[in-house]
Amino acid sequence: MIRATLFHTFFMPFFTGTMLLLSLQAGFSQCLSGDCDEGQGVLKFKSGTTYIGEFSEGKFDGTGIMISANGDRFIGKWRSDVRTGYGKLMIANGNQRFEGEFKNNKFEGYGTFQYKDKSIYSGMWSNSYANGPGKYKASNDDIIEGIWKNGALDEQRSIASLMKGKSKRLRDCNSMNCAGGLGLFSYPDGSKWEGIMNDGKPDQSGVCFYSNGDIYMGEWENDKPEGYGVFYYSDGRKIESNWSNGKAQKSNYEAPAEKPIASSLFDKQVKIWAVVIGVGRYSDLPQLKYTDDDAYQLYAFLKSPEGGAVPDDQVKILVDEAANRENIMKTIKTTFSKADANDVIMLYFAGHGINGYYLPFDSDGYKNRISYDEIKRVLENSEAKHKLCIADACYSGSLMAQSSAYGESLDLFYSTFEKTKGGTAFLLSSKQEETSLESSGMRQGVFSHYLIDGLKGACDVNKDRIITIRELYDYVYANVKKFSGNAQTPVIAGNYDNNMPVGVVRF
Repeated sequence: MIRATLFHTFFMPFFTGTMLLLSLQAGFSQCLSGDCDEGQGVLKFKSGTTYIGEFSEGKFDGTGIMISANGDRFIGKWRSDVRTGYGKLMIANGNQRFEGEFKNNKFEGYGTFQYKDKSIYSGMWSNSYANGPGKYKASNDDIIEGIWKNGALDEQRSIASLMKGKSKRLRDCNSMNCAGGLGLFSYPDGSKWEGIMNDGKPDQSGVCFYSNGDIYMGEWENDKPEGYGVFYYSDGRKIESNWSNGKAQKSNYEAPAEKPIASSLFDKQVKIWAVVIGVGRYSDLPQLKYTDDDAYQLYAFLKSPEGGAVPDDQVKILVDEAANRENIMKTIKTTFSKADANDVIMLYFAGHGINGYYLPFDSDGYKNRISYDEIKRVLENSEAKHKLCIADACYSGSLMAQSSAYGESLDLFYSTFEKTKGGTAFLLSSKQEETSLESSGMRQGVFSHYLIDGLKGACDVNKDRIITIRELYDYVYANVKKFSGNAQTPVIAGNYDNNMPVGVVRF
């Protein structure tokens, strides 16, 4: 039998230890690049912890990535040095991870935590404990569903449902009278309820999946939200509030749908869809030191105004274990299929490569490798007007073998896409017969170092504030050749417009 108190007993120590990263004082840090006061930059602490992302008044503010010296990582939203909003926390010790809502550095709202033993809790959190409706799935596939309070089942408000694997489901309360306990209930309009039943009707607490795609999780009465709850709208908005007769009374937190900053200033039809992949820790191959950091830095660039302020739902990052063959192919196909004829797609991958193939996390050099032909087919199948593939891997050349305001900068960036004819560009770290180098001094791959440096403005030769694909390639080519003593030669190929924009410089 699963103990309902297990959340309280073994979750908090890991989370508390990770939060100690924020006790670092600014006096023990160094801004390695960018603007660590007002803008986007890289800040490194004496302890080895690094923050990559957006700053405001010298504090972490906006989208950012924190990488601790022991390998713990957080990717998500910050407000005044505090994790607040949606984020992903990955704990290196035991491959534990949390994905969901944060508030004041604590789990607050809906989220999913995967533990060392592969057990998973999905549901509502408060003060970093399971609080509200939720489901716990043990490593042996036993499941407990119920209402939780401070990490334990609230026996007064719920009757837990213990299911063995997938052999049982919640009761269908449309076909039987559910006097109490947990059950499933379907409304005439197609909306569905999963939660507590009382005298045959949804009551007290649970989750309502509305037919229009909205989701409500919280307290319930007379077929409407009543009491504390969180409403997740299909357009991306979220309202956490106390509810009365289905209406929010006093909203504690409201997040609008994610949109690019100043989206009203440029053509709303132009969207950037990006997938960023980096593998450094392989299961069966020699390790690489900096490929994951390269991926995080490019991701942070895409989230910045210079990179288009790309919304969270339009940019995906896969690093190390997440970058297995199945996940990579599924992610690039799904993401790039959303692009239409006005849009931009971008694929970046860093890691090991052999002639004609990229090697994901679960490859040993033969099994599970991804052929460059597969990648090209995904790009070809996308309807996007502009397509950019950036590869930082050994033998990547074989891929072709066969400060003004945010609004003004983004307006300039996105409007430039309308003025160019489109096409597909492949920017590759090396020729077919060459390997790609890493530098301990740069703490990056040489190619990715100059790539990101150029994207931030170093290659804007004509000072028009638009970074074009040709300017970027010329800058990367010259500097990589010089640094490597001609041992590594970046390559550009494809059918593309030389004026395709890849970044914007703020002034």
